[in-house]
Amino acid sequence: MARPGLFLSIFGRVTFSALLVSLLSTLALFLVVRQIVENDGRAMLAREVDTDLAGLADIYVSGGSDELKARIADRFVVHRQDGERVWYLLADDAGRPIAGNLSRWPEIAPEMSEARFVPLPDGERMFARATRLGPGMRLVVGRSDYRGQGLLARLAMAFATAGALIAGLSLVAGHFAARRLRSRVEAVNATFAAVRAGHIEARVPGAGDSDELTELAANTNAMLDQVERLIEAQRAVSDQTAHEIRTPLMHLDTRILKAMEATGDDLLLRTLDQSRDEIRSVVRLLDSLLDIAGTQAMRGDMRGLAEINLSQIAENLADLYGASAEELGIGFHARIAPGVTLRADAMQMMRLMSNLLDNGFKYVPCGGSVSLELSDGPHIVVQDDGPGIPASDRERVFERYVRLNDIAGGGHGLGLSLALAIAQRHGLSLHVEDAAPGARFVVQPEEGS
Repeated sequence: MARPGLFLSIFGRVTFSALLVSLLSTLALFLVVRQIVENDGRAMLAREVDTDLAGLADIYVSGGSDELKARIADRFVVHRQDGERVWYLLADDAGRPIAGNLSRWPEIAPEMSEARFVPLPDGERMFARATRLGPGMRLVVGRSDYRGQGLLARLAMAFATAGALIAGLSLVAGHFAARRLRSRVEAVNATFAAVRAGHIEARVPGAGDSDELTELAANTNAMLDQVERLIEAQRAVSDQTAHEIRTPLMHLDTRILKAMEATGDDLLLRTLDQSRDEIRSVVRLLDSLLDIAGTQAMRGDMRGLAEINLSQIAENLADLYGASAEELGIGFHARIAPGVTLRADAMQMMRLMSNLLDNGFKYVPCGGSVSLELSDGPHIVVQDDGPGIPASDRERVFERYVRLNDIAGGGHGLGLSLALAIAQRHGLSLHVEDAAPGARFVVQPEEGS
């Protein structure tokens, strides 16, 4: 199975989730700190403005408007080391300027001694407070916010740098953590892939921390141990069953043969000969069932398999069936590519192809034809021009005991079931198609193998 992409991998998603949480946490912290700094900066500006405004109000009370205008003018002479700008405006009730460096009255109410940030015509803003000094006189004092804005800019830069550093560290730490976790999960997947490929003895390495993945590895190994024991037990039961049933039947066949030799009764001889045929049929049925069960139990088990020359096996079968085809009056054609190899059991692959050929010869009438093709892949095709198989029965023909046409000597309906089991044991698929006319059985590698 192909490795999932970065965003489809659970480890990639966990890494990016951790990165997202880190960035969102940094952003939330920045917003909180920014709000605190803004509030403190505003409070500091408010204290400075309020102190200056209170002093100017006292000057107005004690010295009058002329003294106030003089003190406002003095304010412009003083050079501030912090670079902050100051604004003053002494105006009448109509808002006409009397003194100061503002050209018009800002949108701020002196009646309630309002204090807030006010935009200026040049786009700058100031924090100002206005108050009414007396009949026909009002005053506004403002300060720029260079220090606060500069502090916020430095704060934003610091958090941006910290956020980038945190993001980098999160990615690096997440990458190494995810890679380690991924390697441990892939060890489990690799073990299952090895078992599926036939290496039933494969086990997950048990090294690692005492965590959930270690527990998963231990449970996986325990399950595979149990599966291996069950497979061995199934093989032992199959072998024992075959021995216990086949042996009495063969002894019975021997006794019948001796009875036939000892009698001259023609009727009895025919009866005994039919009994022997039925015994041999039961033995063949038993052998086929055991072969199917044993082959299915060994599906994917590559032990005992070797690299074989399928082309040589197919050529030998072609010679054998070609001679039989001449006797039956059936045309037989073989197209076999040289050098086709496969890691397989040679006898089982011969059984697979012979069962398919037997099926074709069984249902093709005299004058018909059967063909065998072998090409790289491997791809094995056995085709006939017989009656064919209806679409509704093309899956069913591979089931046990299914015989679409009860013809003489038709067998037990297990040949195609065994062929399918052999194909699957070797990582191959087997299906039937319409040959128009006839049927085409195709053996090829399974998808994804």
